[in-house]
Amino acid sequence: MKKGMKLNKESQTRLLLLAALFVSCLFIFRSYLFGDSVLVFDDVGGDTWQQYTMHYASIVNHLRAGNFSLWDFTNGMGTNMFSLSLFDPSLILLYLIGVVLGPAHMLFYLVWLQVLKVLAAGWVFYLFLSEFTYSRQAKFLAAFAYGMNGYLMVWGQHYQFGMVTIYLPLILLFEEKFLRGEKGKGFFPVAVFLSGIYSVYFSYMSLIAAGFYLLFRIAMEEKLSWKQRMGKFFGGCGQMLLGIGMSLAAFLPTAATLMNSSRITSGENGIGALLKACFSRYSIAYYKCLLIRPFSTNLENLQTLGDGKYEGLVNYYEDPVLFCSTLAVLAAVQFVFVLWRSQEKKRVKISLYAACALTVLLVLLPLGGTAFNAFTDPTNRYTYILMVLLLLVTAWMWDYLRAGGRISILALAVTAVLMMRAYMTGYEQSIFKEYRINALILAVTGCVMLLCILCLGFVKNQSPRSLKVRKVATGFLAAALLVNVISEGGITYVDRVVLKKTDAPADQIPEQMEVYAAAAQAEDSEEKSRAVFYKPQTYFTELYRQDLQDALNYLKETDPEFYRVEKDYSSATYTMDSLAQGYRGISTYNSVLNGNLKEFVDVCYPELYYMDQNRYAFWPNAEDNFLAAFTGVRYLLSKSGDLDSSKYELMQQFGGIYLYRNVQEAATARFYVNTISEDSLKELCNEENRETLLENSLALEDGREIEDLSDLEEISDAQKKSSVVLNAPEKDSCITGTVSARADGYVLCMIPYENGWTVSVDGEEVETEKGDLGFLAFPVKEGEHQLTITFHAPGLKAGAGASIVCWIIYFGMLGYGRRRKRKAAVS
Repeated sequence: MKKGMKLNKESQTRLLLLAALFVSCLFIFRSYLFGDSVLVFDDVGGDTWQQYTMHYASIVNHLRAGNFSLWDFTNGMGTNMFSLSLFDPSLILLYLIGVVLGPAHMLFYLVWLQVLKVLAAGWVFYLFLSEFTYSRQAKFLAAFAYGMNGYLMVWGQHYQFGMVTIYLPLILLFEEKFLRGEKGKGFFPVAVFLSGIYSVYFSYMSLIAAGFYLLFRIAMEEKLSWKQRMGKFFGGCGQMLLGIGMSLAAFLPTAATLMNSSRITSGENGIGALLKACFSRYSIAYYKCLLIRPFSTNLENLQTLGDGKYEGLVNYYEDPVLFCSTLAVLAAVQFVFVLWRSQEKKRVKISLYAACALTVLLVLLPLGGTAFNAFTDPTNRYTYILMVLLLLVTAWMWDYLRAGGRISILALAVTAVLMMRAYMTGYEQSIFKEYRINALILAVTGCVMLLCILCLGFVKNQSPRSLKVRKVATGFLAAALLVNVISEGGITYVDRVVLKKTDAPADQIPEQMEVYAAAAQAEDSEEKSRAVFYKPQTYFTELYRQDLQDALNYLKETDPEFYRVEKDYSSATYTMDSLAQGYRGISTYNSVLNGNLKEFVDVCYPELYYMDQNRYAFWPNAEDNFLAAFTGVRYLLSKSGDLDSSKYELMQQFGGIYLYRNVQEAATARFYVNTISEDSLKELCNEENRETLLENSLALEDGREIEDLSDLEEISDAQKKSSVVLNAPEKDSCITGTVSARADGYVLCMIPYENGWTVSVDGEEVETEKGDLGFLAFPVKEGEHQLTITFHAPGLKAGAGASIVCWIIYFGMLGYGRRRKRKAAVS
């Protein structure tokens, strides 16, 4: 009966946790749930507007059209779909919504997915804490703070990033069950599998954390021999490897895509230089961030708006996100000072102090940012791991204080000074009133927490009055924690440049522009910074305009070849409209750009870069119709009816859209007889002669070395009269075509050179090469030929086979364990 009541109370606490998180979300996301705002940002969080939502629209469009494949030509010159988040469960739900309601309407549900992540994160963390002997009150408060943790609130705005705050405690939950030999331990590899198919990048970081957790937890255990400890450790590592093996069908092709991207460096500086970089120090600005951001992520302004500017190191997202409540900071500092005199066993204390020292080392030096970023340039995206550690400590300290544990006055005083300095600095720096109010709320709740901790540290006797005082103090401490994290979570979504659910009516745009212009010229700094909020939006009008679709449909009906389309203007996004509007262009925004194609852009057309080196934009370069022709841009969409007719010929008008055809021969494949070496192209290519080089010869790794343009061979009649025609693909992963070759030579396809492409000439596979630094090329003999160009995601076949084997092993292990259990029960 008592056990049933205990379980019932646990269930009630978990339900109360979900209810509290849900109600808090209704407040935090009120303008997104009930107002006109959409959880899509066009400010410092602009990746959501400019990149991610376009990816989702492309996936949904392909699914609705029935032509989804693992290669997508609507994303730049082509992108491996494994570079996107195909297996994030929250995004899978979003894709289903998009398939049913349409890609425009699915954006309205992004906020509900964020709410679900908050609930799931809190729920899973509560279950993880339940593996220990923490009180229900401690678990409730720590899990609530975890559901509202800064990483989920901030990086969760980038959608797929938020899921990692669910998967890490899920992995640790079943890892703990494995260590204890409890029911449910068999799900440890499954948790790793779910993380593995979700993200290679985050799984790498999470498994490093899980490995260290395993190491320290085994070190804490009493009465284990070294043989048993080694068995536990390697057994746990084996479980993690098995989980990754089960996920290889998605993990391996995603990893292969990342290895082909520009994000992976060669490590050419050597191990010595790497170690020196890991154990050097950051700039002073980084350490200034460390003194502020644990107390709030919103004390340095979010971005530059008007007279307000971001006061941190890099930007709002990339600086370390360390907030999961002010109480967590107070608790963490106290923990370091009071653990040694607690009732924990000596082995536990040593292990925990070692874990604390390692954590501090990783945060203070580039070692952490480098190791967790696969030993490339350091980043701070691993700090979601610290959310778990800080709130584990918070739960421990809560029960420690309630049990009458002693506190360190010195540590509390130092933390109080740092806290007040952070909040005063944030109050003074904040350009918006809402941020100043948040800084004030955090300061007040922080002071309440300090007083409550002092009270619990000094009022220790068991008299009724003292017990009542301690109960009131814990009540105030809990209330302060709730207000603290809700205020901080809410401000993260306030005063943002967001997508609106409704576009500005055309007849109201002039009036709204006047309001925007007046605010931009205001003398008051805050009003001037708010000006961008008044700017009218025409996102849906531009992105889903019917006249543009009419022009694209006309091209599909009249041109059966594989061609590219571009614009001479930007509209809904700077470089990604093609994904939502369904045409094949060359513009893109991708943080994992194909490294080979990027080299071509670096050498031949660096002006394609827009804003940074993760975007290619055609529209600022639309006048260069040779670039258009070379990359296969045959048609141009414009809002102007008087473009230069020597470059683009007007074909037809569709409403407010003018359709032009490039006067130069624009094809997505061409034939070459002449070749030069890659080094020659790199050495000689510049703005003046690049057209001559690219038109005359194909650059190959083993091509002919030339010293200057005079060494180029004349373009032969055979090269001029040969032709290559590619047909418009039904699915982008398979292209057919023909070659009419008047001599032996090479075909260059304007497809990024990437592992996975195979080419068959007349049914026989031929070897592919890298042409012009970044494109797919292959040899052909003189004559008429049929082509088939097919993309198979590299690693998919091998990964699928390995996954099947690992799942068989997994189920075999489960079956073997159950048989042993039954035999033990019988005997």
